[in-house]
Amino acid sequence: MCFDQAGKDYQIDPLLLMSISIKESHLVPDAINGLNRNGTEDVCGMQVNSSHYGKLKNFNITRERLLNDPCICVYTGAWVLAHNFRSYGKNWDSVGMYNTGPSKKLITQRKAYAQDIKNIYRVLLARKKLLSERLAPSAGKEHEIKTAETASLNSGQ
Repeated sequence: MCFDQAGKDYQIDPLLLMSISIKESHLVPDAINGLNRNGTEDVCGMQVNSSHYGKLKNFNITRERLLNDPCICVYTGAWVLAHNFRSYGKNWDSVGMYNTGPSKKLITQRKAYAQDIKNIYRVLLARKKLLSERLAPSAGKEHEIKTAETASLNSGQ
């Protein structure tokens, strides 16, 4: 769903963007949540809030495009997060603002959201590390395995 390219273009770790999408929509590209207390709706895999529609219109991005083009959705989510980072700093509070906005009244909700994203992000980072270790060229590992096999054979096991 274009996490790598959007992350590169906005200088945001793609796994952080994916973490937000996992939390927001479970990676469902055409998810719609019209139940916000303030009367707004969230759409697509990144659950982009309708409060952004006015600005997005300047880029020819509509609700329909967000719902029908997962890459546009991910790029738009990255755009929102990048704006938060520019405005409030590159920190977990800014990540929390992806969900709550900057309202001081919502600080508890913002911190809880940021913690959820941080937890998902840590899991994705750990999985990436494990995967890269498994796929990395294992110089000298073949020798270690043969040595271990030989040792167990010699000991009669």
